[in-house]
Amino acid sequence: MKRTLLLILCFAAVALTATRVRIYAQDAAESSHLKGYSLVIPWKGGSAADAIAASSKATTIPLASFTFTASKDGQSYTDVIVGKSPFQPPYTSTTVKLLVVPMIINIGPFVFDSTAPNSCGGSMGNSDLANFLNSPIMTPLLFDGGTGPGHAALINGVKLEGKQTYNDAHRRAEFLGAIGGPNSQYRTHYAITVAPTQTITTALSSGGPSAIIAGSGCSLLGGLDIFTFDNYFATTVLNAVHGDPTYFVIFLMHNIVFYEGSSSLCCILGYHGTLNNLQTYSPTDYDTSGEFGGGIVNVSVAAHEIGEWLDDPLGNNPTPLWGGTGQVGGCQNNWEVGDPLTGTDFPAITMPNGVTYNPQETVFWSWYYSADHDPYFQNIEAGGKYSMHGTFGGPSMVCPPGGSFTN
Repeated sequence: MKRTLLLILCFAAVALTATRVRIYAQDAAESSHLKGYSLVIPWKGGSAADAIAASSKATTIPLASFTFTASKDGQSYTDVIVGKSPFQPPYTSTTVKLLVVPMIINIGPFVFDSTAPNSCGGSMGNSDLANFLNSPIMTPLLFDGGTGPGHAALINGVKLEGKQTYNDAHRRAEFLGAIGGPNSQYRTHYAITVAPTQTITTALSSGGPSAIIAGSGCSLLGGLDIFTFDNYFATTVLNAVHGDPTYFVIFLMHNIVFYEGSSSLCCILGYHGTLNNLQTYSPTDYDTSGEFGGGIVNVSVAAHEIGEWLDDPLGNNPTPLWGGTGQVGGCQNNWEVGDPLTGTDFPAITMPNGVTYNPQETVFWSWYYSADHDPYFQNIEAGGKYSMHGTFGGPSMVCPPGGSFTN
């Protein structure tokens, strides 16, 4: 039987340093839906070299770095990623430990339980935890353009050999030319541990640290104040499940999002962060409320956050300025692979459990750093495109004003 630990929250304001993003534009056709966005809480504990040194001692998740010149602005950049460098052979696999923490959030009389049977949003009576573990995010599948359960669309017309999870397929596809093509053994595997379920009981009050954001029944959506709860997730809950920096910790929530100080400043669908000791973590909503429309449902948030963690685990990989797309109305300068296409999904994937999933389309490395029509960066990617399903046919434009070349 699964052990449940009850955490009674004592409310205390905490300081939160985060890279904020702007809510993307809402058109008239979507005016009935809430708008969701993501943020990142970057590492403040040292330099890229410090992180790599810690990883080399096996005290963190596996990390690698590489340095290059971006043709977009002619500047030199160093990126830190999870796993192995795509520019340093031999191209073999890496295994990363993941700790999935099922969460139950009680807001007043309302219970948001990621371990309970769920018949909403195509969940087929399974719990969010079961559906998450059996999703393309956690369970390998074929990106071969085939039909039937366990098959996904080709990535920009390219078939990747073997089975891989969605974000591993993204990593392989964005560096396909560098790692040796579709048959490369360059992989990022997960060793998954499910922690005992954690329960947080909060008070329900207007203007307080928790609120009911919208809906009722299947559409019921709860919210937590990120200023109060980030430290609580990252310390109290983390300590309760004995997490450590050798694991990426995912706090899996059911129809729970975050807001910034007031429930009117909603909704942060999920985020990833890094503590000073290089502990990486992500509170992530498995959403079946339908409150955000068809582009943000089930594992779209997880695809966004886990993809960003893989390519930017410290939350501070620098890029030339980009923006004016996805959830970013202004300009930002970090390598966050979900933000430019928040709300745009990869073609739906049905898995052997019968559930159909909607992972968010994510953006390739070259999009951030390449000048228009630069063959070096374009030839690295699967199909010569700049995102998982070719929504970006060209690289990012200089920001302001931002946007993307079409090529």
